[in-house]
Amino acid sequence: MFGSGNATKNDMKAAVKEIQKELKTAGIKIHDSSKQASDAVETLAKFPYLRPSMGVMQGSGSKFLKLEGTVQMYYQNQGYYVPLAVFLRADHPQNPPVCIVTPTPDMMIKPNHNHVDVQGVVYLPYLHTWNASGSSVIEMVNALSAVFQREPFIFKRPAQPPAAATQSAAATPPYRAPGGAEGATKVAAAEQPVYAKGGRGPSSAAGAEGGGTPASKPPARPVPPPPPLSLKGLDLNKEARQRAGQNDNLDEVLEDAFRCPISMEVMTDPVFATDGHTYERTEIERWLKSHTTSPLTNEVLPGKDLVPNHNLRSQIREYRDRFDK
Repeated sequence: MFGSGNATKNDMKAAVKEIQKELKTAGIKIHDSSKQASDAVETLAKFPYLRPSMGVMQGSGSKFLKLEGTVQMYYQNQGYYVPLAVFLRADHPQNPPVCIVTPTPDMMIKPNHNHVDVQGVVYLPYLHTWNASGSSVIEMVNALSAVFQREPFIFKRPAQPPAAATQSAAATPPYRAPGGAEGATKVAAAEQPVYAKGGRGPSSAAGAEGGGTPASKPPARPVPPPPPLSLKGLDLNKEARQRAGQNDNLDEVLEDAFRCPISMEVMTDPVFATDGHTYERTEIERWLKSHTTSPLTNEVLPGKDLVPNHNLRSQIREYRDRFDK
C-alpha cells in the first residue's frame, strides 16, 4: 500500500502503466511501452525517493514519463540528497533520457560546470554514447553521482541571512525541510516516493543506491552539512561576488555562463554538440568544417549533429530583455 510506505515493484509498475495511459490519451505514441515501463520501475526501485508522473520539460511542449525527486549522492564520503528529474522519451530506449538537476529557490547550479549547465541540464559522455541495448537509466544516474563525487554541481545561493537565522540556516542543508512540516520545501516532499494519487510515503523497495537497504525516509539532515552546499573549502560566495563586481546579484556570472566557449560572446543561437557542450551555432559550424574533435576536450567527436538548446536560448532571451527595458 502506498500510504504505508511499503510500495512494491507491482505498485510501481501499476503507477507507471497508469501514467503511460495518460500519455497515450494526450496523444503521445510510446514506441515500446513495456521497455519504458520496465526501465522506469527498475529505476524507482533503485532510487526510492524518485516518483513517477507525466511531466512537460521546460522549453518543450511534449509530455514525458518523468521520474522526479531526490537521489543520494556522495561527496567526501558523506551522502547528500540531490534533487533532479529524469525524462524518459517516447522512443525510449532508442534515444537517451534527459536528466535535469532541479535546485530549490535557495540553491543554484555551480557556474561553468563541465557537466551541468545553468538550466540544470546534465551532459555526460554516457548519454552521448547511449546504446539502446546496453545503456540504462540507472547507470546514467550512477555516472552523474560519480561527477558529483568529483565536482559538486549544486550549492547554496549566495545570500545575507538575518543574524537571528544564521545559526539555523547553517545547521540545515538548503534542500532539506527545516524541522517539521512547517516550511517544508517541494524537494522535501519529493523525497517521499509517490506512485499513485493520494498515496505518499517512503518506499521499502530493495536495492537502493549505494548497495544497502534504504531507510524508511532520509535522515533529518546529513551530518555534517554538505561541504559543497555549506561552501566549506570552496568560497563560492566570495567568488561569485568578485566575478559579479561586488554587486548583490549574479548577472555577470550568468552572462559568463551564456558565452560561447569558442568566441566568448553571449550566444544567440545556442546548440548542443556531440561532446555534450553548448556553442553558438555559427561558431561550432565553422569549427566542424575543418575539425573532427571537440574544441574544448580535443577528443574525437562521435558525430557532427547539432541540437538546439531551447532552454538556454530562453534563459538568454530573458537575460537580454531585462537589460533592454
